[in-house]
Amino acid sequence: MTRNTQALIWAAIIIAAALICVSYGLNNAASFGIVSGLSGAAWGSLQADSPCVRGCLQ
Repeated sequence: MTRNTQALIWAAIIIAAALICVSYGLNNAASFGIVSGLSGAAWGSLQADSPCVRGCLQ
């Protein structure tokens, strides 16, 4: 799976989660926490394949 495909899947998941939060009537803080958590997971997942991951963090 290409990085673009992964990014589109993560974007769809994040948008779906935001819509579900709104439909269930969660407050703003809860919605923000869920969307932020998914965004962080997406960022980490997409950066894991980067060739600079080990070299840049040391």
